[in-house]
Amino acid sequence: MKSLYGILLAAVVLAGCNNTAATPEVKKETEPGKVSKTAETSDILDELVIKDVKVGKGDPVKEGDTCFVRYRGLLVDGTEFDSNMVEGRELFSFQAGPGGQVIEGWKTGVIGMKEGGERKLSIPWKMAYGEGGSGKIPPKADLYFTIKLESVLRAGEEATVSRTILKPGTGAAVKKGDKIEVDFIGSLLDGNQIDAGKYVFTVGEGEVIPGIDAGVIGMKKGSKIKLRIPPAAAFGQFGKEPTVPAGAFVIYEVELLGFK
Repeated sequence: MKSLYGILLAAVVLAGCNNTAATPEVKKETEPGKVSKTAETSDILDELVIKDVKVGKGDPVKEGDTCFVRYRGLLVDGTEFDSNMVEGRELFSFQAGPGGQVIEGWKTGVIGMKEGGERKLSIPWKMAYGEGGSGKIPPKADLYFTIKLESVLRAGEEATVSRTILKPGTGAAVKKGDKIEVDFIGSLLDGNQIDAGKYVFTVGEGEVIPGIDAGVIGMKKGSKIKLRIPPAAAFGQFGKEPTVPAGAFVIYEVELLGFK
C-alpha cells in the first residue's frame, strides 16, 4: 500500500496539502488529456467540478462518514499517477469532511455520494497538493479522479452489524452461552474470500469476532444469515494478515448446523 499512503494520506506522508474549506459547485467539466498545462501557466480549474457517472442507493455521504472506495487518478495530460482499480489492490478508506486525512478535493467531493455510485472529480491544485506537488504529482497540478463508492460506515455506527436473514430455521433460538456449530463463508467487500468452513464455538465467549458473536443470537437450526460487519466489530484497525487488510469491512454468511 505504499502508493496509497504516498499519494493520499496527507497526515502521514503528504506535503503541501491545502486545507482551505470549499463548497463544491458544478460547472463545465474539464477532461484530462484535452489540454496541456505547466506550473507557469494560469489555472485551468478554479473550483471543484463534480460529475456523477452513476448514482448509488441509500443515504448520501455526510461529514464524518467513512468511505471505502476504488479510485483512479489522472494528471491533466491523461497520465495515470495512482489507482486501486486493479486486481489485488485493497479498497481505500477515509473520512469525509474536515476530519479526513486526504486532499481537500476528496474530503469535499464525496459528500452526497451513495453506496454503489461512481463520481468524477476535477480538482484544482489549490484543493490538491498545492504549489509543491507530491511524488509523481508536479507543482500546481490539477487532478482528475474517478471514484467508486463501495461502502459507507456512518458516523456513530462504527460497531453496528447489519444482518440479513437468507433462510429461516426451526426450533430453539440461539442465546448467549450456547455451544453451536456453524458453516460459514467470509469475504471482503470486493468479494475476495478470507475464510470458510465449519466451526464450533460458545456464543458470547469471544471465540469468534464480535460481529459474529452478536449476529448469531436468535438464529435457529437450519437458518442462514448474512452479516455485514464493520472493522470495529471484525478485525479492527490492524486487520489479520495475510487475508484481511487494516480497517476492513467483512461479510459473513453463516448457517446454523445445530447445537452441541
